[in-house]
Amino acid sequence: MARARPDRAGAPATALRSFHEGVAWPALPSQRGAALQALLFQLEQTQWWTPARLVEHQLRQLAGLVRHAWETVPWHRQRLADAGYRPDEGLTPARWRALPVLGRRDIQDAGEGLLSGRLPPEYTPTIDTQTSGSTGQPVKIRGTQLDALMWEAITLREHLWHRRDFSARLAVIRANAPPAGGAARALMQRDWGPPAGEVFETGPSAVMGFGLDVAAQALWLMRHEPDYLLTYPANLAALIRHCSARGERPSRLKEVRTIGETVTPELRAACLEAWNVPLVDAYSSQELGYLALQCPEGSLYHVMSESVLLEVLDAGGAPCAPGETGRVVATGLHNLAMPLLRYELGDYAEAGPPCSCGRGLPTLKRILGRSRNMLRLPGGALRWPLVGFSRYREVAPIRQYQLVQRTLESIEARFVVDRPLGPDEEARLAGVIRSALGHDFRITFAYFDGEIPRTAGGKFEEFVSEVE
Repeated sequence: MARARPDRAGAPATALRSFHEGVAWPALPSQRGAALQALLFQLEQTQWWTPARLVEHQLRQLAGLVRHAWETVPWHRQRLADAGYRPDEGLTPARWRALPVLGRRDIQDAGEGLLSGRLPPEYTPTIDTQTSGSTGQPVKIRGTQLDALMWEAITLREHLWHRRDFSARLAVIRANAPPAGGAARALMQRDWGPPAGEVFETGPSAVMGFGLDVAAQALWLMRHEPDYLLTYPANLAALIRHCSARGERPSRLKEVRTIGETVTPELRAACLEAWNVPLVDAYSSQELGYLALQCPEGSLYHVMSESVLLEVLDAGGAPCAPGETGRVVATGLHNLAMPLLRYELGDYAEAGPPCSCGRGLPTLKRILGRSRNMLRLPGGALRWPLVGFSRYREVAPIRQYQLVQRTLESIEARFVVDRPLGPDEEARLAGVIRSALGHDFRITFAYFDGEIPRTAGGKFEEFVSEVE
C-alpha cells in the first residue's frame, strides 16, 4: 500500500484505503471516502483564511439557510419577520444579531413545527437524535446526511491536526457506545471504524460502554494496550486515580482524547504527570456536532467555522471580546431539515484571541460548562465556583468529589473515600469548601461507594447548582 510523504512537522505517514478490488495504488476510495477527501482538501485551505474571509463565506452560506427556513419552516418565518428579516435584503452581522436566540424550551414547544416542509431529496434519509437531558431539558433534533458527513470530515481534520498514527491501536470508552454482546464485553474492530476507516488504512480498535466499573475498565485498558484513548474527562480522572494508586499506567499510550465534559487544567496536569501523555480535547454537542477543536500548536480551541457560526455573547447580547466570558449561541450552517438559528446551548465559554499558529479560525480560551454549573450567591450574583479540591487530600483520603448547591445557603459535599471520615476531618473539609466558594455555606456530607453517579448521558459534573 502506498504511503503519503510525512508532512514538514513530522506527522506519521498514512495509507489511503482503496475500496476497489485489485487496485492497491493509487487508492480508489469509496463514494463516501471520496466526499470526505474532497472536504478535507477544502478544510486544509480554509483554516488559513483571514477571519474576514471566513465571515464572508459564513454569511454567504447562512443567507441560503435562512432563506430556506423562511420558505419552508413557518415557525422560523414568523420569527424572522418579527426581527425585520426580508428575503430580498442582504444578511449582515447586525441583521443577524437582531434575531432572538433559540432556547431549548423553544425547541420543545415548537416540536415538529421546526422541521422543514420541503427538504431536497439529496439530504435524505434524515437522522433523528435526542440530547441526554443533562440540562434537565432534553430536545429532539433532526439532521441530515450532510450534517453527518461534515461531522466525519471534522473528525478527520482533528486526527490530522494532531498527527495521529492511523496504524496504531485505538481504545474508546463512552456512554453511547454499548458493545455487542452486552456491556461487560468490549467490541473489537479490525479498524478505527468510520470515518478514519473509510479513508485510511488503520490499526485495530476496541470500544467499551460504561457497563463496567473503573477497576474493570483499567484492567481492560492494560490488556488492550492502546496507543490512543478516547473517553470523558471524569472517566479519565477516575482511571488515572485508580492506576496511580496501584503504580500502573498504560505503557503504549501516546495521547488521550476527551469529549463531552469540561476539562480542567488540573486534569491535563494529572494526565501528564501520571501517564506522561498529553490530553487533547474537543468541544461538541449532539445538536450541532463539532463546535471547536483544540489547536495542535497550543491550548486554544479553534471554532469550526466551516460548519457552525458560533457566538459568545455577554449578558446584553453583544459579542464578547477576547478574555470575556459569555453564553454560547451557535448555528449549524448545513442543517436544512431542522434549521437551528442562533441556538443557545446552555454553555458558557471565554472568547479567545487570535492564535499564534496562524489559523484564521476564531478561538475559545476555555469552555466553562453550563449555567447549572455556576454558583448562586445569596445576594443574587453568579460566578464560576472554585471548589478547593487541591486541598482535599491534605485533609482526608478523598478519591472523588462533587458539590451540589441545594439552596442559596446550603451545599452538599459528595465524596468517595478510602475510609470513613471523622468529625474533625469533615469540619476541616467544610472550612476548605467555604473558603474556596467565598461564602459561609451550610455544608452537609454524603458518601458513595465506588463512584458518584453520573447523568443519564454518562457525564459527570464536579459542581451542580439546583437553585433556580
